[in-house]
Parts: sequence; structure tokens; C-alpha cells
Amino acid sequence: MEQAERPQLLSAQECAIVLLRLIELRNEDAASTTRVRISELTLRRLWGRHRLDRDLLDEVQEWLFRGGWTLFFAGTTYAAIKTSAVLNWSRLSSNRLLDDLGSDDLRIIQNGGFDFAMHARLLAASTDTYDND
Repeated sequence: MEQAERPQLLSAQECAIVLLRLIELRNEDAASTTRVRISELTLRRLWGRHRLDRDLLDEVQEWLFRGGWTLFFAGTTYAAIKTSAVLNWSRLSSNRLLDDLGSDDLRIIQNGGFDFAMHARLLAASTDTYDND
């Protein structure tokens, strides 16, 4: 009598390889992409998991980074971006909060006198945050 194979959980390295393979297949069908959106359901199916715990995701992120990709949670979905694509983005520096235009916000923040309520509007979600392509 043959013994049925026991299912086993993929390692974080194997999960990363499966995701990179899926991206590779997508790139064969269309122009090469530097970013993808991936639902939690898709990740759970790919990796044979009922849930995605933080430790697994952290390890998968480490392996994906070695493959040139960065995985992150984007509010309602996961996303991955080719790490090299980020190098072309605009860079922010804390120097903008320093005395550039008469502002010394950084010092005020550090001393506890910053008026956060005056800038709370920055936390309001834009109308396209939950847009459904």
C-alpha cells in the first residue's frame, strides 16, 4: 500500500523563488515590469499557507531582496517592486525641515513644541487610495 505524500510548508526561500518565478512568467507574457500587485489570497495559494505570519513575510522579504525585489504591504494588498527602480525616485532629506525657508520644524519637533494638529490634514486619505483599477 502506497503512503500518501505529506504536505509540507515551503521555506521562506522557496516562497521567494515561487513568487519570483511568477513574476518571471508574467514578464514573458508582457513587457518587463518593475512592479506588481499581489493579493494576500494569491500569496497564500502560491505558498500553501492558510495565513501569512510576520516572521515568514520578513524572511521572504530578505530572500526577495537578494533577488532584486522588495515586497511590502500596501494597505489592502501586497506589492513588490524591483529594488533598482527605487534608485530613480526623488530623495527626501530631513534638511527640508531645517531653516531652508525660515522654518526650523525639525528643532521644534525635537523640543516637543510642534503643532501636529495643524498638519493632521496630511493624514487624510486621498480619494484614490482605495481605487479599484
